[in-house]
Amino acid sequence: MREISLPANPPRRIEDERLITGRGQFVDDVRLPDRPPMLHAAFVRSPYAHADITGINLERAQAQPGVVAALSGADLMEALHPFQIGVPLPGLKAPERRPLAVGRVRYVGDPVAVILAETPETAESAVGLVEIEYAPLPVAVDVEAAMAPDAPLLYDDLGSNIAFETQVGGGDIEAAFARADRRVTLRLVNQRLAPCSLEPRACLFDYQPETGELHAWLSSQAVFSARDALAGMLGLDRAQVRVINADVGGGFGSKTRFVGEEYVAAWLAVAQGRPVKWIETRSENLQAQTQGRGQISYVEAAFQNDGLLLGLKVRIFGDLGAFLSPMTAMVPARMPTLLCGPYRVQAVEGTVAGVLTNKVPTAPYRGAGRPEATYILERTMDRIAAELALDPAEVRRHNLIAPDAFPYHTPTGLTYDSGNYEAVLDRALDLADYHGWREKQRARRAANDTHALGIGVATFIESTGGAFGGTGPGIPQEAATVRLRTDGTLLVQSGVATNGQGHFTTFAQIAAPVFGLPMSSVVVQMGDSDLPAFGIGTFGSRTLQTAGTAVLLAAEALREKTLRVVAERLEVDPADLVIADGKVMVKGVASRAVALGEVARMVEEQPDLIEHEPPNPFNGRSIEGLAAWRDFTPPGVTYASGAYIAVVEVDTETGEAGVVTFVAVDDCGRVLNPYLVEAQVRGGLAQGIGQALYEEAGYDPASGQPLAGTLLDYALPKAAQLPAVVSDSIETPSPLNPLGAKGTGEAGTIGGPPAIVSAVLDALAPLGVTALDMPLTAQKVWSAIAQATSANSRS
Repeated sequence: MREISLPANPPRRIEDERLITGRGQFVDDVRLPDRPPMLHAAFVRSPYAHADITGINLERAQAQPGVVAALSGADLMEALHPFQIGVPLPGLKAPERRPLAVGRVRYVGDPVAVILAETPETAESAVGLVEIEYAPLPVAVDVEAAMAPDAPLLYDDLGSNIAFETQVGGGDIEAAFARADRRVTLRLVNQRLAPCSLEPRACLFDYQPETGELHAWLSSQAVFSARDALAGMLGLDRAQVRVINADVGGGFGSKTRFVGEEYVAAWLAVAQGRPVKWIETRSENLQAQTQGRGQISYVEAAFQNDGLLLGLKVRIFGDLGAFLSPMTAMVPARMPTLLCGPYRVQAVEGTVAGVLTNKVPTAPYRGAGRPEATYILERTMDRIAAELALDPAEVRRHNLIAPDAFPYHTPTGLTYDSGNYEAVLDRALDLADYHGWREKQRARRAANDTHALGIGVATFIESTGGAFGGTGPGIPQEAATVRLRTDGTLLVQSGVATNGQGHFTTFAQIAAPVFGLPMSSVVVQMGDSDLPAFGIGTFGSRTLQTAGTAVLLAAEALREKTLRVVAERLEVDPADLVIADGKVMVKGVASRAVALGEVARMVEEQPDLIEHEPPNPFNGRSIEGLAAWRDFTPPGVTYASGAYIAVVEVDTETGEAGVVTFVAVDDCGRVLNPYLVEAQVRGGLAQGIGQALYEEAGYDPASGQPLAGTLLDYALPKAAQLPAVVSDSIETPSPLNPLGAKGTGEAGTIGGPPAIVSAVLDALAPLGVTALDMPLTAQKVWSAIAQATSANSRS
């Protein structure tokens, strides 16, 4: 791990002033005054969840003044080939999927046709003029019912709605169960969630026939992946495609890959030779953007009378939706590998069935498998504690992996790099005044208070720094260039597609101390596939440890180049030089110095003074001047951890549950900037609280109609519903990167839901309520209380 100078007062974010003063530029703000007038796309979407398309009449729409083109899916069959599935699985049955539906629609919102017009208003108006005849078909909405032999088939040629079945596990599961004193079974649901980023999907494409180049402005989490996807779909060389990230209003995993409409808009730009923009509406986003979670799990746990968990048998049914986006199958298929969590589980047997349903596809959403696995484990731990009448925090402590056991190998094949799980739990219990809240709880119960207190605990791991499907032999995950400029400042160029996480601040904070410069002397660029950089995407809590390391390595390499140039000029050994106050000087001889800007100017005038970097292998651009390019691929995945404690109050007369206080202690390795860590934890917690108490992307079981068409129907938590959060960190640096860093971007969505659900069930335990599925709405909680009360009175 490198020694990096960390300021006593960590810097606040440097990228926000432009945004909060209204000077941001999102895709919809982009104007191209020197190009032909822009066209606007709008999509005609299916009102049915499952139907054959028996006729399409585009004539009225085409005749509308201002409409340039009206096209159906059949019209684009030759131009746009089917999607490529990103993560192959043995035995995977991947149905053919094109950007627009052809012949049959399979979810409400399935795009059937596209309108291209001079204004967005004209395009939207023409959508209503398209006449489509449908022959409705039976729907498969419930994931378990969709597996039945007589269930309506989404794809007749597949013969089943089961797209894949796989098994993940390890250890001697039969021996673990044979040794157990007790067993418990649970049925657990991770409901579907809509990512609901502040900005829906957005894209602008400008094809220049004179050069054959396509320029794209996106709201994306992966500009290089987007570039390659566009080149592949349109038959262009990737050097002909430039992708620029405008400012991005959130992504949360849903903007990592294209779903389909973007390909259509790009092709239209090529076909028309004019810029084409598509801005998704909120209603479209709730209908047609990929959703997250959507899993049902059946759990059988074997454990000892002292609370030690020996083995888990888990059957998982993953709701894939109507087709496979590039990462749809990955989340449920890989989730069982995480089922050991921070515990010494001896054996796991996980079977997964990925099931096609008449809903919008699922895909990675903040956490992507880690929240589902943690929810299974933490609900199991609570059930064990209840069965044995033990304190739930102590049951967890008894199962935690010891700090001297790292690197730790799980039965499911994972290797945890470092951790101190007991210290994290102890810190959380102390900050929460856990035993004090237990005393208050006992007092309320003794007084038969209708405002019941509940305390919930969750301990978890967060796999961070991984790559979806890998990057292939010899291809790095991240690369960056750091350049010394003639004004004495540093220019950091990264392949990251930032979505607001604070990367500009972090990269400046990493590069500045290498040259002894203030952060104000560092300029950071990213989000452009033409930069001398590379990146596989911003996801999986990976950016600091991978892209940040690339920046560090490039800055250190540039420092060595700089010292060699000055050593030659001053005729000294590079080891006798230091960099301070914007100069390179001989140790102890301040008069023998060269300003950093002057060193850059020397190289600019005499390029042969240094050994130059080879051209950027990802776009062929030369890397000139006093600069260094370095790439980095970590040798493995890092594992962050956390312990969260929620205190809730439940009104037993109305069922209303609210979080009174929340304590979050995370170990994300070395912490470079506590402000950014805290912001990530709090943002994730807002979404975790949303899943636990409010949010669900529900569908009518008979028709497949989504039950949330607007944000009036989809209940995102408001600021007043988010509690005060006490947060802290424990640091166990990772040995897998020189920064010692791990990720923490998804921790709140991982530890938040189980802690809150545990707390609500803890509050309701005296009433006989033992199980509830998220979201724990007031109606759901009140109904459970009423049923338990009725059952108690009968007994």
